[in-house]
Amino acid sequence: MNIKTIAVIALAAILAACLVPIAETDAVYSNVDGDPVIGTGDDAEYTITYTNHDYDSYQDLSMSISYDAKLVDSSGETISSGVSPSSGDLDNGGSATLTVDAPDTAGSYKLIVTYDVEASYTDDEGETVDIPAEDLAKEDTFDIKVVEPITLSVTLTNESGQDLTGYGVYFYVNGERIEDSYTTFDLAKEGSTTVTYDWVTDAGNGAYTFSLQPADDGNMVTISGLGEEYTFYIGDSSYTMWVALLVIVIILLALVIIWVYRKPVKNYGKPKSRR
Repeated sequence: MNIKTIAVIALAAILAACLVPIAETDAVYSNVDGDPVIGTGDDAEYTITYTNHDYDSYQDLSMSISYDAKLVDSSGETISSGVSPSSGDLDNGGSATLTVDAPDTAGSYKLIVTYDVEASYTDDEGETVDIPAEDLAKEDTFDIKVVEPITLSVTLTNESGQDLTGYGVYFYVNGERIEDSYTTFDLAKEGSTTVTYDWVTDAGNGAYTFSLQPADDGNMVTISGLGEEYTFYIGDSSYTMWVALLVIVIILLALVIIWVYRKPVKNYGKPKSRR
């Protein structure tokens, strides 16, 4: 390979490097983190964070951060006492925990957090310079779906012939374990108990199955109801009411047809001839 070829390759490499875009990083960061789906009347915690490093190189930088938070419904109306605390202060890069008190009415809501920041620094002449507030302020919006919990319930009967203490179980929906459904119970031999769990979900309409399974696969005892699958519906997908109405209509039509078919035909005799 001659010198001319090497020079051409080197020049191409330099041009290619110049064409590679330089990644830009945003030194201002704010965020809301938490569960997007909560049950009616429940409390849920959300973490808010604000970080601003745009001015770290400024001399004698001073920065104070405050926030205001509110919960609004789908029409934009603020829910009274929906967030606690509704205001406070943050350290740069720090976080705070807010508690959302879900309304008793299911629907779509928004957690809105506004960050107000005041900052100043010392310039080369030793003068204090205030950074415009609009360059520092941010607002985060976090969507929250409030739903009616679905109560899953299983009645268990101890057929193991022994008393059970602290027996652990999980609920499963469509074969998947719900991690926060773990519970324990005590059950005397030949005794019965009912285990319930309020499932908070935004699952779509349709048919679902659930079961109650032992937490310890090796703990094999005979408990009636344990491991059995049950079916439930979201959104009345079973069409039970419509099926019942259709059955009633069919029965009524059948009765009418039978009545018409068996109705006797009256014979009024041969009509008289005209005179």
